[in-house]
Amino acid sequence: MVELSPQPFTTTSPQLVNYDSVDVANGTGYENFYLIESEDSGGKDYHLTPNNDYSNSPFLTVLSSTEDQDYDLTPFTIPRTINGTVLVSLAIDGSAGSTYVTTAEIYKWDGSSETKLGSTVTLSQTLSAPTMIYFRIPITNELIPVGEQLRLRVSYGTAGSTAGYLGIDPAGRTDGNLSITTTSKISVPFKLDI
Repeated sequence: MVELSPQPFTTTSPQLVNYDSVDVANGTGYENFYLIESEDSGGKDYHLTPNNDYSNSPFLTVLSSTEDQDYDLTPFTIPRTINGTVLVSLAIDGSAGSTYVTTAEIYKWDGSSETKLGSTVTLSQTLSAPTMIYFRIPITNELIPVGEQLRLRVSYGTAGSTAGYLGIDPAGRTDGNLSITTTSKISVPFKLDI
């Protein structure tokens, strides 16, 4: 018969948690979320996802107006605090020579009402080719409670009668309208609880 020796009692967690040294020094850790579109029998919906999945469409087409679209993350299962600068990177294109206005805003959403976090950032530019827009939105110690969601609102369009394109494919499929990339994302600095 084999005798097993008793294992010493320990309070050490069996989980290993690793943090980037720069994140620890800053007290925040950046997480990336990609703009994506889904579609089912109820129609199209827009989300933020942490994965490089294929979107239903590689881009959102804006025709002769401004498209105002919300991209929501799934509800939080633990409270998270945003503290730092949210980085927004958007792939856009439109008719060369036309002026397009792009606006980005961050909200927390509880399913019935939203609260704006940080300030609105806007860029108006005349396009000559597909391009990337990079916004910085400072947010200081904003708690998103359990059950609420992070929301990115993007407005994009032109006053003229020309089409515009906003990349919404985390997988980065190639496309003739957005030859630079079809991937748009936000990087969110969450406060580390260490």
